Amino acid sequence: MKFKFAAAAAALVVLSLPAMSSADDKLKYEDLIHCAATNQVIAGVFSLDGGDIKDKDKIATYNNQAQALQVIAAVGSSKEAKVVLDDTSKEVNVIIAVLGDKTKNDDFIKTEVPRCNSLGEAAVQVVADAKAGK
Repeated sequence: MKFKFAAAAAALVVLSLPAMSSADDKLKYEDLIHCAATNQVIAGVFSLDGGDIKDKDKIATYNNQAQALQVIAAVGSSKEAKVVLDDTSKEVNVIIAVLGDKTKNDDFIKTEVPRCNSLGEAAVQVVADAKAGK
């Protein structure tokens, strides 16, 4: 099973290459955690002001993407789930601070949100394929 996830992580690298800088030859743990946290923050934003009812599907999508990224981060780094969850929580706080800074939030929304959404979508597919034995 660990081999399947390692193969899945390698497939995720290939799927995410357009979103990564050309100097990167593999995904870094920090990138996965950053994007997991970004997806969690997006889900949180959608849940504000009654969004937990009207945007239930979007919230589930972003939360699923965050979880898939965390799974790949844990497997790829051989870190325990608790460490990955703690690191993601710390990064959530960093992202919230960035979004609260008017000099940084626009650039973050334009660059990081789409990049992390794409990476999250790819992670969900990779994890689903690994579970299906593909």
